[in-house]
Amino acid sequence: MRNIRKYNNNIILANDNGQEVVVLGKGIGFQIPQGAEVDASLIEKVFVPQETAHINRFAAILSDLPYEYLLLASKIVDCGKAALQVHLNPSIVVALADHLFVSLEQMTNNDAAPSSLESPLQLDVRHIYPGEFKTGVEALEIIRRERNIQLPESEAVSIALHFINAELESPEMPDTFKMVTITGDVMRIIEQYYDVALDKKTLEFMRFSNHVRNLVMEYLTPPPPAGIN
Repeated sequence: MRNIRKYNNNIILANDNGQEVVVLGKGIGFQIPQGAEVDASLIEKVFVPQETAHINRFAAILSDLPYEYLLLASKIVDCGKAALQVHLNPSIVVALADHLFVSLEQMTNNDAAPSSLESPLQLDVRHIYPGEFKTGVEALEIIRRERNIQLPESEAVSIALHFINAELESPEMPDTFKMVTITGDVMRIIEQYYDVALDKKTLEFMRFSNHVRNLVMEYLTPPPPAGIN
């Protein structure tokens, strides 16, 4: 692996057997000349963005975030990916690191936790995306161990939404909010129309919610341009 470009002392763009990758490591970019072999002992994380055309933009955004938050977000994403067994857009690390930076800095500086108010969106995430919600809860434990800060459970929902967004390959978080909200509204309409209370802990509910999620996702996904198969 050889250095192509240094973004800061902790982030470089490198050539790994012909593939461009973004490499994180404490001090990995310090005084490293272009074309030099990368010290493998300093590598902490390697990113392979899906769209190589945007790799420089991806690296530049990473370099604007505090390094410790990038590592924290990377650890959470790795744990979530292993638990969920799904493909995630690599940009989740950037979005999650930025979210954690805002939330944790708010608590550190103001000694106040983000709002823990329960909302319909939070309830929908818990019931319709239980795996992602569990990942969010586990992320809170990682944060507690790493930073000695206990975030409220509402933050588990926020983290879960980042995972949902990364699974959907959606470019904008509002699209994910809309999908979760519509799916939850459909469930509530069914309950009201049939005057029943769906048991959200059953396998049948999970199967049904998956069908509804896929239907909503298909509805929200724009059709391809005319002439493209």
